[in-house]
Amino acid sequence: MNSKIKNIIKHLSIITVLFFITIAGLLIFVFNIFSEPTEDFAKENSPTTFSPFIRTSSNTIVNRKQFELDKAKKAAKNNKEFSVIRTSKDFNKDIPFTIDKKAGVVYKKQYNGRRVNICITGVDSRMGSNFKHADANHVLSILIDKGEIEITSIPRDTYADAGMPDTTNFNTIAVLRPAKGRRAYLSRIAQIAELDTIHYYMEFGFSQAMGIIEWLGYENSKQTLQVLRSRKVFGGGDWQRTYNQGKFMKQAMLKSFNNYGGIFGDLVLMGGLSLTETNLTSGTLNSILKKLKESEFGESDDIVLRVRPEFAYEYKNFDFNDKEIIAHMSAKVEEYSGSKNGTKQVSTDSLVINQLNQAINKAIRADSTGQDNLTINTLKTYFQQKVWLQITNKNTRHHYRETMKNLLMSAYNKKNDSTSAAKIQKLIEQESNLFLNSKNKTKQNTDSALELKK
Repeated sequence: MNSKIKNIIKHLSIITVLFFITIAGLLIFVFNIFSEPTEDFAKENSPTTFSPFIRTSSNTIVNRKQFELDKAKKAAKNNKEFSVIRTSKDFNKDIPFTIDKKAGVVYKKQYNGRRVNICITGVDSRMGSNFKHADANHVLSILIDKGEIEITSIPRDTYADAGMPDTTNFNTIAVLRPAKGRRAYLSRIAQIAELDTIHYYMEFGFSQAMGIIEWLGYENSKQTLQVLRSRKVFGGGDWQRTYNQGKFMKQAMLKSFNNYGGIFGDLVLMGGLSLTETNLTSGTLNSILKKLKESEFGESDDIVLRVRPEFAYEYKNFDFNDKEIIAHMSAKVEEYSGSKNGTKQVSTDSLVINQLNQAINKAIRADSTGQDNLTINTLKTYFQQKVWLQITNKNTRHHYRETMKNLLMSAYNKKNDSTSAAKIQKLIEQESNLFLNSKNKTKQNTDSALELKK
């Protein structure tokens, strides 16, 4: 009898332990889903431990904050265009702005709740090339329990040990990305932003950036991107350009949240992620959106702009939602680009079309001679970059997109690779639905506004 009772108690104990382990597991999942990276991501990227020190490429250990501040001051001093427009009366008159004195200054703001850190990287690669510099670097920190967002913007010339001699100018965050890969890049980004780790990443190139800007409802994506890419016109060099991009992100997120029910609204879940290379999932985005809604997110004060490393500069604060301001700024970029020192920020339609024609004609010749691998290799990078999004005319854009899609699908099917062919088809369908629904949603919002006026 005693042995039976002991066995029963033993089994009950095991069941009780398993029950509590299960409950504990569920609690951990529910309360930490926003603060931990995905399993696949964790395998590739170890967490970053924040340190007040940094090891330079010459193998010396220095104070990180002072080292980065000295580098920032040196970069600003060496930038000949740092104050080109800052003192221009015409600029001040034509394009209104306010001054932000806080973005570059470190201030104590304690927060001990859950945080999601998403690194958003705009890569600078030429059409058809896989070599990617980290041209735009931003961290979107979502403070889940507070319903706020911090945008930390990092200039591309910020110091990072890319394995080059310290006597060169190549040890920058822009070069680190292609030199040492994503893991090293994200680790350094987290350190500069003074964060423990980066949970998720989103990368996109030039063409995808134009598509994202257009999807967000900005009338002239080419003008807008041209302004956001310029660092030699508005004063402040790369520091002001980086701040401009962060400010645009803030305004775009608030605009998207109000229009689509959240910065990661239904349109994103339906295919917006297809415009980027990311480890985020629609399920994660949906969870974040739900938490932000519960916190009544949506006011301007809910998003804070920071520029790091610390550099006390009076950043010019523009309204990028004003299309007239964008037009004026774009005209100044064009004016500067016409000078001997200027460079074009955005490729013309004719340049894009000419390069696509060359690639497509080569792929057609390869297809006609049964060289399926050559067809794929010729068009694959252009397709991944979504180069057609740089073409302004929608009908012309559709033509090149469909031509590339059909050639790639045909080549994959001839190789009996139906999976890759189906993936090509799915990506195009997602993009088509994305812009179609965006157009319908914009029309609905316009109609609703008109009804309210009546």
